[in-house]
Amino acid sequence: MSRGSLEIHNLFVGERLCLDFINTACRRRETELEFLGSGEALRQWLRFAEGVHKKRLYDDEVWSVEYGESILFRAIALRSALRDLVQSVIENKPPPAVALETVNATLRANPTYSQISNTPDSFQESVVATHLDDTWLVTIAKDAVDLLCHSDLSLLRQCAYPTCVRVFYDTTKNHRRRWCVEKCGSHSKAAAYYRRKVAKIRPA
Repeated sequence: MSRGSLEIHNLFVGERLCLDFINTACRRRETELEFLGSGEALRQWLRFAEGVHKKRLYDDEVWSVEYGESILFRAIALRSALRDLVQSVIENKPPPAVALETVNATLRANPTYSQISNTPDSFQESVVATHLDDTWLVTIAKDAVDLLCHSDLSLLRQCAYPTCVRVFYDTTKNHRRRWCVEKCGSHSKAAAYYRRKVAKIRPA
């Protein structure tokens, strides 16, 4: 895949952290794009994802070049598994067992636990990770578990543009969203208009 270039806000169209993670491998105009081509690219994506989803994902103090490169394989494997699970929902097919096991293995390898403390006004829960450097990985996996187990899966969609593979969760009021971004909708409408125009002028 090529690294490609998209405006950064167009990388976060899924409405869920796990879906935006899946969309880091996508397609534009029939060109395969890879946005996690290196450990540094992964770190940059996580930085933007923190701002979009308002979740703490990684710590500069525990992130290193060596860590980024070593974790990249696990990140890509989790992304592939999540895509397979989401695709099975969209296509109404049984989920692949290997995809389920990949997600479960991520959760087992990176356990977290809750702790309770008190403030002058209330109690407060905090979540503690046993592997601080891998917190972001389990956060993405847990978001996928929440999506797949506790959300309305009929609102899980793939962009309607024929060559686009990006997925999203439809949070619009009327639940009629069809495109990951408006540009895909514009391209699709333009293509339909062209086909109609050609059909009119083509001799019988």
